[in-house]
Amino acid sequence: VGMNGEANLDFLNIPLTIPKMTLPYILLTTPQLKNFSIWEKTGLKKFLKTTKQSFDLSVKAQYKKNKDKYSIPIPLDVIYDIISQNIKTFNKHFEKGRDNALDFLTKSYNEAKIKFEKYKVEASLNELPRTFQIPGYTFPFLNIEVTPLMVEMLTFGYVIPKEISTPSLSIPGSDLSVPSYTFVLPPLELPALSVPRSLRKLSLPDFKALSTLDNILIPAMGNTTFDFSFKSTVITLNTNFGLYNQSDIVAHFLSSSSSIFEALQFKLEGTSSLTRKRGVKLATALSLNNRFVEGSHDSAFSLNRKNMEVSMTTTAKVQSPILRMNFKQELNGNTKSKPTVSSSIELKYDFNSSMLHSTAKGMVEHKLRLETLTSYFSIESLTKGNVKGSVLSQEYSGVIDSEASTYLN
Repeated sequence: VGMNGEANLDFLNIPLTIPKMTLPYILLTTPQLKNFSIWEKTGLKKFLKTTKQSFDLSVKAQYKKNKDKYSIPIPLDVIYDIISQNIKTFNKHFEKGRDNALDFLTKSYNEAKIKFEKYKVEASLNELPRTFQIPGYTFPFLNIEVTPLMVEMLTFGYVIPKEISTPSLSIPGSDLSVPSYTFVLPPLELPALSVPRSLRKLSLPDFKALSTLDNILIPAMGNTTFDFSFKSTVITLNTNFGLYNQSDIVAHFLSSSSSIFEALQFKLEGTSSLTRKRGVKLATALSLNNRFVEGSHDSAFSLNRKNMEVSMTTTAKVQSPILRMNFKQELNGNTKSKPTVSSSIELKYDFNSSMLHSTAKGMVEHKLRLETLTSYFSIESLTKGNVKGSVLSQEYSGVIDSEASTYLN
């Protein structure tokens, strides 16, 4: 998918004039703003350079099918036996219901036929019988074939006539009298039915297992790639993502930018892999590079029948005009001889802002170690830190030093 376009930002050059006004509730009066240019006063002129902006956008996604398949064992022969037993029981109930329906239809037909012959009504029952057919089909995965089913439908004719007689009526004291009349009307009753002769032979379709399957094949995950690109007069951004299923499952991510402004240039890259040989191992690596911020992360988790091991390292570095900071964190643990976990965190910072008239410089360090067995439990903790700075020419400082250990037997 590709897309491009243009934008005209000339309207930002139109000077604005905002009169002096008093804000409700807080009674704050704002000064008059005259000939204010959003394009120049907000810094957009230095940032975008021109009011004629254009961009190009491109997105591409691709999936490549994997020829490998995973086999999942399933005891389908047990399912076949259950289906076979239930079908035999259901056939008996179906035949019983079929016979009852046939007796009801035959009785209704005989009653309707007597009324037809009495009033000499000719029903159009000479039409060809209508049939309803269901084609044969096969259940997926189970590999069960169902034979076709054909049912002869009922043939409908006229409604059943009904005789209605009106009573005779005479008015006392006069010679006026109304004799009795007899009408034959077609009320909304059961129509004349032609009972299909094949109804007695109606039965459910046959279920036949073509072949006994002991497993189900599921296609393996394929390779997926995704590419994204964005270009403008200010910045160019490219992003790529891939998920690959080879000997290991690997995910890779890369995003980078180039710009006329150094602060907008960066590179972010990450990789994660899952190994299934001799146990399970998951490894992840992530890195970020920028003019002001740098960082990395590495972690690994492995699990097998004899041991579990975890390791993690994270570092970050900030270099800006007012703040310099270094951060490091480590975590390790395993169960080789005994469950052991160790962790350390270290932070150093230096903050200096002439605009805020404030400074702060210090460090924090924390270490933790844990050992445990069924017979004892041990934990050691160490914390150190100091800070020194000033706020509005008022200096301050502080120190922390703590050490603790616990042992339970």
